Amino acid sequence: SSSKNNTSVIITKPGISDKDTASAYVSGSSDNFVVKISESLDAADEVQRALQKKYSDMSRIKYFAMDISLYDARGVNKITDTDGLKVNITMPIPDALREYAGNNRVGAVVDGELETLTPKFTTINGVPSISFTATHFSPYTIYVDTGNAVVSDTLDATPKTGDIHPKWFLSLGLACISIILFTKRDRKYTIKA
Repeated sequence: SSSKNNTSVIITKPGISDKDTASAYVSGSSDNFVVKISESLDAADEVQRALQKKYSDMSRIKYFAMDISLYDARGVNKITDTDGLKVNITMPIPDALREYAGNNRVGAVVDGELETLTPKFTTINGVPSISFTATHFSPYTIYVDTGNAVVSDTLDATPKTGDIHPKWFLSLGLACISIILFTKRDRKYTIKA
């Protein structure tokens, strides 16, 4: 588990490495909380059904289902009345989905429907991570539509090819012009009397 701003995060769901980099911040209350990310058969079933409603062809969908719950500071009593609470969660991208980088999406299952959230991507101590805001506690999923995945440098902006960006051509051209102008000799004019 890890903690931030008096909110601890405990991840027991298998398939996530570097669990100690996870953090959460609860807004809407000054109490201390524990966020638990765990495995649940009910959550897995609900996530699968919601994804099937949204995507008829599940062969392209890779997903990671989890149950996210909020507990009191001791991690014993589950908080059921979460009105007015928002939990900003940052967690490692599940191991099986890390290769898809910024193509990952986050969704919550609400009344059998997939509610799409807007995630942010970051790297914490070299660990690719994803951040999102949970406004209620139910099954959540991190998923990717591999049929619409695009090559993304969201987590690593290092160029992967030898392609030269047009700005370098412009820079090289301006440098050449500067050298030519610097070395060019002024014409000498003679004044006739």
